[in-house]
Amino acid sequence: MGDPQYTKYPDLALSQHIFHIANPSSSKATQNSSLQALQDAIREHKMAPLYHRLAHPVTGDLNVAGESTSSQPPSLRRQSSTLLATRQPAKNVHLPWDEQLYEQLVADNEKELEAIQKEEDEATEKAGETEIQTARGKRAEFYTRIGDKDKALEAYEAVFEKTGILGTKIDI
Repeated sequence: MGDPQYTKYPDLALSQHIFHIANPSSSKATQNSSLQALQDAIREHKMAPLYHRLAHPVTGDLNVAGESTSSQPPSLRRQSSTLLATRQPAKNVHLPWDEQLYEQLVADNEKELEAIQKEEDEATEKAGETEIQTARGKRAEFYTRIGDKDKALEAYEAVFEKTGILGTKIDI
């Protein structure tokens, strides 16, 4: 038997790293190593949505109140989501926001989505249902890899609804 098709992502080690960064009880060394691992994963997998969610100066979950670079007062900012283990992130480790990096990640994501869309269109025109489902599965896996939960769930639901094979449904 082959390996399951849909088990590569999400990388749950990233969740552990985010927990260590946000947890004020984690040691400074653990927080710093987790921060480095998270930054490396964001760059490697081009995780623009996750980076935006965590590091954005106004709405970022790891942005400590008062660190915003915007003119909006900290009291009007969104409260930390349930993603974090604590309501007040650790103050000694900070995931810096880099607008240029974010724009590059978004551009890379758009290029990859265009390639996936092109593959899906070609499969629709020239190939069978299996190839179309494979292309849809790539889109779902892409959204999962970059950390866009809502779009990933939507894409997996679309793949699941069109799949008739029980083994593939179990994998999804």
